[in-house]
Amino acid sequence: MFSQIAFTVSAVSAGLIFVLSMAAAISRRFQFWPPPSKDAWQHKTFMLLFRGLLYPLIGLTALQFELLQGGRALVQYGTGGALFVIGFGLAFWVTFGMGWRNAFGEKLGLRTTGWFAWSRNPIYVVTWIGLAGWALIANSIFVSILLGAWALLYLAAPFLEEPWLEEQYGDEYRDYKGKVRRFV
Repeated sequence: MFSQIAFTVSAVSAGLIFVLSMAAAISRRFQFWPPPSKDAWQHKTFMLLFRGLLYPLIGLTALQFELLQGGRALVQYGTGGALFVIGFGLAFWVTFGMGWRNAFGEKLGLRTTGWFAWSRNPIYVVTWIGLAGWALIANSIFVSILLGAWALLYLAAPFLEEPWLEEQYGDEYRDYKGKVRRFV
């Protein structure tokens, strides 16, 4: 029962983020991500929904976890653990390097050096590595479905962010966009 509740809350939260994001992509008058300001309802709603995706997902992972045995377990957990630590470790490292507030929609300067010289979205790319590791560790189809939804949200996010970045940074962003790939 708790697993079903956790899965449902997480899935509904991911679905609402997706619906609000698609509404913003379709309508120029509706903005969801990036939010217009930290105090805007969009920022508060996004943070609430993202936590609604993440926290039940963590709980579901714990509830669904069944320890594997044998050589396969060592390979699966070793690979998953390495991917998890590398992916999420780098995601936090890059996020703190660009500035936490900048990562969540505040205009604090365009980052084009370091990791951002290789990819316009390095945080999303390394998070995908962490998500793959999480899926290997969890070994649960329900957890994997939610992790896949999270990965799809990160695949769609740059398409919402790019018009905002062009509006905020103009030619500086357009030049950067012409030189650096979206995902590497």
